[in-house]
Amino acid sequence: MSSTNQDTLTAALATASTASLAVSEAGSESSNPATPSKRKVNKCSFGCGAAAVKTVGTCRYCSQNYCSKHRLPESHACANLQSCQSAAKDSLAKRLINEKTVGSKVAMA
Repeated sequence: MSSTNQDTLTAALATASTASLAVSEAGSESSNPATPSKRKVNKCSFGCGAAAVKTVGTCRYCSQNYCSKHRLPESHACANLQSCQSAAKDSLAKRLINEKTVGSKVAMA
């Protein structure tokens, strides 16, 4: 009877060591992936597929990222193009009013 218990104990130890080896291999595989992760590249929202540079390509009116070719609101058919144009006209009108010369400021020669 002791040889049967010893055989059972040996079989149980062999099974346990194989199971722990499988667990340790599975754990090491998940912590060390075989393929490196890629960085996400911002693509142009217009659809040309070019990389969008953050410092140049973010539209202030629609908050989308565009490449240098489509960065202007006119070139990417911005949804807020009317508000963009009206804001530009207003700022130019204010600038012209501020730069307007007045007769009292002009010295009489």
